[in-house]
Amino acid sequence: MRALTQDSYGLDALAVREVPEPLPAKGQVLVRVSAAGVNPYDWHFAAGQPMIARPMMGGLGGPRPQVRGADLSGVVVAVGPGVTAFAPGDEVFGFGAAGTFAERAVANATRIAHRPVDLTHVEAAALPMAAVTALQFLRAAGLTAGQRVMITGAGGGIGHFAVQIAAAWGAHVTGVCSTRNVAMVRELGASDVIDYTREDVTAGEPRFDVVFTNAGRYPLRALGRVVVPGGLILTNDGSKAGLFGSMPDLLAAPLVSRFRPYRAMSVSASENAEDLAVLARMVDGGVLLPIVSATYPLDRAVEAIRQVAGAGHARGKLVVTLFS
Repeated sequence: MRALTQDSYGLDALAVREVPEPLPAKGQVLVRVSAAGVNPYDWHFAAGQPMIARPMMGGLGGPRPQVRGADLSGVVVAVGPGVTAFAPGDEVFGFGAAGTFAERAVANATRIAHRPVDLTHVEAAALPMAAVTALQFLRAAGLTAGQRVMITGAGGGIGHFAVQIAAAWGAHVTGVCSTRNVAMVRELGASDVIDYTREDVTAGEPRFDVVFTNAGRYPLRALGRVVVPGGLILTNDGSKAGLFGSMPDLLAAPLVSRFRPYRAMSVSASENAEDLAVLARMVDGGVLLPIVSATYPLDRAVEAIRQVAGAGHARGKLVVTLFS
């Protein structure tokens, strides 16, 4: 089969090659991949950034698995021993187990769900990592109806899902985005939208119960000025490269709570079928819609990864397409 692979770190090492088709192990299914979402996660593994994380990415020489991609939507073609929830022919979406920018991919049965009937494979492939991350961050915040939440990076992959989820939960949402995304973010459910190119979102009086910040545009100290006493800043920043990347900022977040009148925290998002099912129900209920700004064939997948690299500014989600 054809797959986007690499045997060393660096985007220049990525290439579409012929590789053996994987076989589903116990508890796994084999999926004919129709589409695969693109995430900053893919750039981190491809580039080996931050460098201190390379041992966890597979080793100092190159990432493992060698096939890139984490999200998928497609059709089950085979099931491994012990799988009873899925059968060949089922249309599924979720997380792959060993790379998804490929014509076939294996996935753990506990990390996929049936594709929402109202979504195409391209739209479903945009959901898993970004939407699950948004869901789990907002859930960890204990967000409730009536609270005021500001979401930075509101036009991006995680941000545009967070706007919709927070609005569906009854929060008063202020989205922060660039000029080109203002109308989109408002249509997704934000009560207020701030164009960061024209207004300093960290100026003014404290007014937000929760701030969910993406892409690291603002330091905690600045965001703290607009959080009410006892409020919460959710930090989600994977934009920095170098030896340590964003790790110092993420690790420092809990310490801030000891010395400031607000709390700060990050969340380690987990891949699970239960939250995929939650998202599917939100889609079926008409309160969640993936925005896909561009699709790329497998031969151009590297271009998509470059678009989400570091502090990239992709609108909504980018998706790699394989089979219709």
